[in-house]
Amino acid sequence: MDPSRLPHRDLTVAFHTFGCRLNQSESDSLGGGFATAGYTVVDPATTADLCVINTCSVTESAEADTRRLIRKILKKNPNTFLAVTWCYAQVGVDALRKMPGIDLIAGSGHKMLLPALIQNALGKGFGKLSEPLIFHSPKISKDDFTLPTFAVFNHQTRPNVKIQDGCDFFCSFCIIPYTRGRERSRKFDDVLLEVSLWAAQGFQEIVLTGVNLGEYSCEDRGLADLIIALDAVKGLARVRISSIEPTTVSPLLLDYMGNTKLCPHLHLPLQSGSNNILSKMGRRYTREDYITFVNEAMDKVQNLSLGADVMVGFPGEGEEEFFETVSLIELLPFAYLHVFPFSMREGTRLTRMGLQNVPSSIIRQRSQILRDLSKKKKQTFYNAAIGRVFDVLFENNNAVGVPTFYSGYTDNYIRVRVRSSTNLAGQLLPVFIMGVTGDMAVGVLS
Repeated sequence: MDPSRLPHRDLTVAFHTFGCRLNQSESDSLGGGFATAGYTVVDPATTADLCVINTCSVTESAEADTRRLIRKILKKNPNTFLAVTWCYAQVGVDALRKMPGIDLIAGSGHKMLLPALIQNALGKGFGKLSEPLIFHSPKISKDDFTLPTFAVFNHQTRPNVKIQDGCDFFCSFCIIPYTRGRERSRKFDDVLLEVSLWAAQGFQEIVLTGVNLGEYSCEDRGLADLIIALDAVKGLARVRISSIEPTTVSPLLLDYMGNTKLCPHLHLPLQSGSNNILSKMGRRYTREDYITFVNEAMDKVQNLSLGADVMVGFPGEGEEEFFETVSLIELLPFAYLHVFPFSMREGTRLTRMGLQNVPSSIIRQRSQILRDLSKKKKQTFYNAAIGRVFDVLFENNNAVGVPTFYSGYTDNYIRVRVRSSTNLAGQLLPVFIMGVTGDMAVGVLS
């Protein structure tokens, strides 16, 4: 970017991020780009010169949330320059361009160029536009990538590091291959550089993120190779992986859990425990495959925490199919579940399959059954930690006063709270677990 065209140093930018850890990671990276261009990144609750909305299209409600936020921002500050990007900007560009007040729409192929695109718009005069500038390509590059900027700020204890994008699995219900394109991976050395920078700033844990994380492959090196390389990063204590498809977890990756800096924590999308529904979804495993893998992982990895995504109300899901899901969850030692109601996405294969929809009232009832089951599973998992010592990486305090409470996570993703009169944020400390209260374990510094 030409330094002579940098904006005035007083310009501010706020990010509003919907969706997954990957979206948050990309917002943080863009924040670094805008900071380099001379902007001050401010809290999203603050009135800013520029608002960037990082959108999600996984569900219809996520897109509706974006539209509501756009109206709310413009009502509060009608003069803010409003840029909309990421998934909804890719598949919903025609709907967004009709909304008044949007100044720029950047699809998935242009998202990481947003600081330069905004700068070009500012060069024409900073202010509201009568029609949005649109940067959109139907096809998204399949090439491996580097990130043009890294995050220079972070509000979390565990920075999210993007290593992969896109998906080739094309599950019948999923819009992601159309919003983010085909599988591609970030250059190996580029990942190592960012993680090294985080570690040098004192961050002790990073979370690897991607759409289909287990398919990471760059220059004949896969996810297990990356884990070994990150194990050597000085100052880094933990590497955590976000959601990963069960069919992509290699035996080598399981070997590394507990024997390297890789945390003993797997979040494995399940979606359904019925072979009938799994087949209609286009998932690449059966109920039996999933059970076999989980049992092998639990045998191999000590203190493993297991989470899962479960979809409720997929078209054609009857009572029998739903209770197959319930029985599978009851059988396996899950620590928690993320329960999602089904949402039809235009453009996916499912729209052409002619399956019968499940009534919304039934979806709500079934979702509550699974949420209640998730609470029981979490309680059981947390109770097993009582009387033991775990290292906890503490976050900011979550209460007012001195002494106050600090909470953080063990390597196997147990949230722990302790009382302390000193600041524990960012510290990795041993904690003796005394009991469980609500959704947290309670302990004392050991």
